[in-house]
Amino acid sequence: MARVHPELREPTFEAVQVGEEIGPLRVEADDHYLKQAMFALDDYSPWYTQGDPAVGGRIIPSAMVVRDLVALFCSVYDPSRVVGLHQKEEAWFHKPIKLGTTMLYTGRYTDKYERRGKGYTVLETEARDAADSSLLVRQTSIEIMRIPEGIKLGQGSGKPTSAKTVKGIWPKDKELVAQAHAGIAPGTPIPSLTKRAYQDQISVFSGCNTQWNNIHTDVEIATKAGFRDTLAQGAQTTCWMCQMLADFFGPSWLSSGWIKNAYIRPVFRHDTVTTRGVVTGAEREGERTRLKLEVWTENQDGQMTAAGWASALVG
Repeated sequence: MARVHPELREPTFEAVQVGEEIGPLRVEADDHYLKQAMFALDDYSPWYTQGDPAVGGRIIPSAMVVRDLVALFCSVYDPSRVVGLHQKEEAWFHKPIKLGTTMLYTGRYTDKYERRGKGYTVLETEARDAADSSLLVRQTSIEIMRIPEGIKLGQGSGKPTSAKTVKGIWPKDKELVAQAHAGIAPGTPIPSLTKRAYQDQISVFSGCNTQWNNIHTDVEIATKAGFRDTLAQGAQTTCWMCQMLADFFGPSWLSSGWIKNAYIRPVFRHDTVTTRGVVTGAEREGERTRLKLEVWTENQDGQMTAAGWASALVG
């Protein structure tokens, strides 16, 4: 059963107020936050455990802040009554986040619209360092918050419009390039990651520590919404792609990284997901080069679950 929070609004399309300011929400990037993030993301990079002079000592995963920002609306709307689906995500990384930083989250709904009876909302948010107001991470997410009666979520197989140009072709005949540089030829693949969608990590990622009950943490709620099981958040697959990209680009990803993707199929608990990235080109940006990639995830059946693009500065 969903736990109702009477002090929060019902998260419906009709209730969303375009232009309403959400926050500021104060979040401490402390040791507990770091441990929780590493577990939820299954990411134990030396950046987080040991520190690195190139990133200013120990830091927290910037991708986990994207997760926080996607969920910022839950400080106003009841997270335990959400029965929508994250459709698209776009995130920008501006600065590594040092362990011990106090972050301020703010956001606003900038649009809402209807297509084929489904109600979509657009949420734009950002995280800043409370000490100097410097921008750390920002994101834009599009989510369905109205579903026509009789339509079961999670049964579609068509690709969203924004993902149609992502070919998703893995060039097995080409050698992987492990570290980004300006001279990489288009069509070159980068090293992949493989993740298992474990329920305990999904639950931590999706707010069980704050007693949220939703399609990600409660199988009864998930099946009532039309899913066959609990499922990972779309943002969790974006975070897995961000780990792949951070490994590839190095510290530059934390200060110039960009990713935009659409979610195509649900990732259910126990699924195995592989991240993919292929270089598509490069362009000059000031005195440096911005390297561009197609990125996607696929499940154990070889089906694409999310697809989009990413880039960061090199050279």
